[in-house]
Amino acid sequence: MSRTILITLFISVLSGCGLLPRTGTSSLALQIADAMSIPAHDISRAEYEETFALTGSRGRNLDHSLSGAAQLIASGDPTMLLLSGLTPGSPAARIQIAAWVPESLASTPEKAVAVASKAYIEARADVYGKDEHGREKLLSTKVRHVLGQPFGEGGLVQTYAQLFDLITDHSPNLAQAPSFMKGEGNVYGPIFLDAWGAPANADDIVLITKFSEQLPAWFFIYNPGLPGVSARSILNRGQKQLFVEP
Repeated sequence: MSRTILITLFISVLSGCGLLPRTGTSSLALQIADAMSIPAHDISRAEYEETFALTGSRGRNLDHSLSGAAQLIASGDPTMLLLSGLTPGSPAARIQIAAWVPESLASTPEKAVAVASKAYIEARADVYGKDEHGREKLLSTKVRHVLGQPFGEGGLVQTYAQLFDLITDHSPNLAQAPSFMKGEGNVYGPIFLDAWGAPANADDIVLITKFSEQLPAWFFIYNPGLPGVSARSILNRGQKQLFVEP
């Protein structure tokens, strides 16, 4: 029993390695991932170029150059190789959608969740509704999960936090907007909406990018990438930020 507990604690500690204090300058993608509590790490410009060379794709867009082990190395998740940090259960392996709702749009945590949920549902219906009937059907649905942390198997602390949010409904804190949200003042967040899996194909990448375009500027989407198709990135209003050192 004691051995099991020690192993569990070891995994829990390592799962947070990507969130240790940073040194040097982080990419915008990494700043946002840290605020979302998603383990991630930048690659250097030299590693960026080396990845191109490894995949035989020098001069092509990074999204089409990473495949297999090369993408896993370039993704920079410090727990990935040790404890399968990019396995399907990990937060770093899933699409994560988070909102920081400006105080100007909501006077209470409950209203902030309602504002974020409404924007999320409408954007999802516009992108994922295959026709008008499908759109109307999606508009009639509700957000199933509202969490204060990314969904997935991220260790004991995160597991208990997720369970607590699912039982009691997450109530986001009001705080100064993260530095990457310039000029927003106070915001409620982060608010994570629903539980998404990993993208399965290129179409999923296209749709999640279009989804990002439809969402307000205070929504950020973590895209875990897809080998041979898309590098790991942060999406905001359809714009892509890569985990490459500035």
